[in-house]
Amino acid sequence: MVILGLGSNVGDKLANLRFALHLIKKIPAFSVAHVSPVYLSDALLPDNAPVTWDTPYLNLALLCETTLTPYALLHHVKEIEKKIGRTPEKVWGPRIIDIDILAWDALIQHDEKLHIPHEHLDERPFALWPLADVAPFWMDPLNNKTAAEMVAKWGSRFNGKAPFHTQQIAQRIDTPQLMGIINATPDSFSDGGKYTNDRLAADYAHQLVLAGAEIIDIGAEATNPKATAISPEEEWRRLEPVLTAIMTQSTKMFIKPKISIDTRHPDVAKKALVLGADWINDVSGLENAAMRDVVANNACDIVVMHHLGIPVNKALTLPLNQNPIDLVLRWGEARLAEITQQGIAQERLIFDVGIGFGKTAEQSLALLRHIDQFHQLGVRLLVGHSRKRFLNLFTDKPFAERDIETTVLSLQLAQQQIHYLRVHNIEMHARAFKIAGS
Repeated sequence: MVILGLGSNVGDKLANLRFALHLIKKIPAFSVAHVSPVYLSDALLPDNAPVTWDTPYLNLALLCETTLTPYALLHHVKEIEKKIGRTPEKVWGPRIIDIDILAWDALIQHDEKLHIPHEHLDERPFALWPLADVAPFWMDPLNNKTAAEMVAKWGSRFNGKAPFHTQQIAQRIDTPQLMGIINATPDSFSDGGKYTNDRLAADYAHQLVLAGAEIIDIGAEATNPKATAISPEEEWRRLEPVLTAIMTQSTKMFIKPKISIDTRHPDVAKKALVLGADWINDVSGLENAAMRDVVANNACDIVVMHHLGIPVNKALTLPLNQNPIDLVLRWGEARLAEITQQGIAQERLIFDVGIGFGKTAEQSLALLRHIDQFHQLGVRLLVGHSRKRFLNLFTDKPFAERDIETTVLSLQLAQQQIHYLRVHNIEMHARAFKIAGS
């Protein structure tokens, strides 16, 4: 049993940790058995450290198995740190990634290169709490106490009262990233009219991040069957104050979320990108040449969604006598090929099968059950199934009361390695993923 500790306090910290996990899984004769929750903590600073060093860390632990020697593993770890971008730095300085061998069964090895168990573990909840999450019965050979015994002195993992204000956060790196939804519309099917006020929308965005969201998707035009199409001018009138307020609020959050704009209008997308949006979530599947030009001239990521018309026309669906998986897959292959041929890098693209857009309830459910087939498209996958009409197959509850059904499906989607889930109830999803990963 080997336990690695990972930390980052530079740049996109969660992305750095995910990339490290991805590379660690490629180490030969090495496997990752368990990933801990993520912890937020103050930086450990030397006296007279520059103010710029005082940037919070995100930390976690990995429970691993290997036939490598400690020195062989150390070599791989250092190579991974270099690949991610770590350069020689001053002691306790900011780090894009830090990977430590925290423990190795009952091994005690302290020399110029290795300190196993890691030094000062019992003084550092940002290292010992994650270790205890993945290996509570690991016994420290230096004091003959289990990890669970040692962390008991710090009390709750969640209140920030432990040393370095260490506390567990809701985001994880081994589950789909959660996209929170803010509808700046009066007519969205689930929460229309709630977040047209910019202050309320910004506060809600902050709540979503605290609950576990990493992406905030903001839309100002409803696309449900009862919605009325609006002009780009009206969409921007609704969107601009909300987007500006959320962008300002995002700089105060413990992680800066990606901001996604749910729009099919090129002019709206262009203005949003100028304000700093990170993603364009185009429900029209980038069918508009002007929209392709907008995103081609920007570095944003792009969600490309399958549909048969926006707003949705309930009378227009995929043919009932054909396989919906094959139909959407062929559409995706053709559309993504068109987009990449125009010079937009495949790495920037995210595909959404468009649950409920031009599909019967049964077709939507079939797509969810076979979503893993869409990995062959070679791009990241996003699913937006939250509270939707196809759930009429399982419940007659109002749309706003369909989070249990949504979350159960999300757990199944996580098993199929979906990258992003666009959902209404972020807290329920984060809590479910935490238990599923325990």
